[in-house]
Order: sequence, then structure tokens, then C-alpha cells
Amino acid sequence: MDLPAEIQIHNDLLGIKGGKGTLVAVSPHGYYETRCPFGGKQHRVLFPIQNTVIIFRDPEPEFEPGVEIER
Repeated sequence: MDLPAEIQIHNDLLGIKGGKGTLVAVSPHGYYETRCPFGGKQHRVLFPIQNTVIIFRDPEPEFEPGVEIER
């Protein structure tokens, strides 16, 4: 996973459904560090991993069946 990455954020606790942001880091302390636009400016926002879903905006490349991918 290359960071920073453009993402969509879903967090029921904060009522965010599909909010746009940039994933900057995944902390070993249990949160995603993101940059999110609010009021025309970028703000650093920390989302708890346990209650947050992130979806990368760029889809995974599709490969033909039978092609092995080393990860």
C-alpha cells in the first residue's frame, strides 16, 4: 500500500458516509491518520481503526485468470 492514498471514509460514530480524504498513516496505536477537507482547508483527522472503514478510491487492477501475483 502506497501512502498517501486517496480514500473514502465511513464512520458511524461521526456520521460520515463516503467522506473524501487522504490516508497519511496507519498508527500502531489504533487509528488512521488522515487529511480531510473542512471549510475549504485540509485538516488532520485521526479515526479509530475499530470503528472506521476506508475504501481506496483507485480500484485494484484486474488481471486475467491464471496470472499469479506475488504480494
